[in-house]
Amino acid sequence: MEARSAHAGSNPAYKRVANFIAWCFLAVMMAWIFIPLFWSVITTFKTPIETYRVPVKILPENFAFHNYITVLTDSDFPRYLFNSVYLTVFTTALTIMISIWPAYAFSRMKFKLQHVLLLFIMIPRLIPRISVTIPLYKIIVDMGLLNTYTALIFTYTMTSLPFAVWILSGVFQSIPKEIEESAFVDGARLIQTMFRIMIPIASSGLITVVIFTVRETWNEFPFVLSFTNSSTMRTLPYQLYMLRDSLGIGDWPLINTFAIITVIPILVVYFIFSKKVTNGIIQGAMK
Repeated sequence: MEARSAHAGSNPAYKRVANFIAWCFLAVMMAWIFIPLFWSVITTFKTPIETYRVPVKILPENFAFHNYITVLTDSDFPRYLFNSVYLTVFTTALTIMISIWPAYAFSRMKFKLQHVLLLFIMIPRLIPRISVTIPLYKIIVDMGLLNTYTALIFTYTMTSLPFAVWILSGVFQSIPKEIEESAFVDGARLIQTMFRIMIPIASSGLITVVIFTVRETWNEFPFVLSFTNSSTMRTLPYQLYMLRDSLGIGDWPLINTFAIITVIPILVVYFIFSKKVTNGIIQGAMK
């Protein structure tokens, strides 16, 4: 049986069939992702009448940027952009500052049920956010934090920490202990070792945590919908949700334009650091 498997693996015809199947599967997945994205981008250059016209044409009659101008010149757009950027920056910074310490402890300290506890930390990631919205809402109201940045940053950070600790613990564990021991012998303290040695070496893992935290915070919707009631607190995803109801008949070119503008920053950041993100996930998974 083993000889037959080895022979099949070395057979050129078998390899060609396997490669063909793999490429077909990849082509289907790419089409599944990029066709809706392509349609959304093309729609941003159309007029509302073109989107409702039958039969629908793929390309617009005249490529125009009036939808982008409408969105970017909206007097409230800077406020929505500021809210998204403010919440994303603070949440990401807090997540990194907090997660590096428990991650370091998991990677260097040995105690009973260590791996069980590390898996237990990931349980909040398995719970749908909508299921904790009502309890969190009550807590936030009792603390007088409704409609504040503090409530959103707190909830965003708490939901981002499990993944950050899990990734960084694996990255720190992949770093040889001899490097730290040499620093301790030379008189370095734990904080100095962490910020001058561990963090620079674990840069790929940190970038991975940053990218995923930025993505989740930037795109977050249930919490900002539940914990804010003022238009001045709306983020870009929240305003995108409100845009459809406020326009009456769906202005799909304008809605798609707002959506594309919302996701562009995340796409740009991810494409810049995609290689480091991949390396960070691999390091975080190797324990």
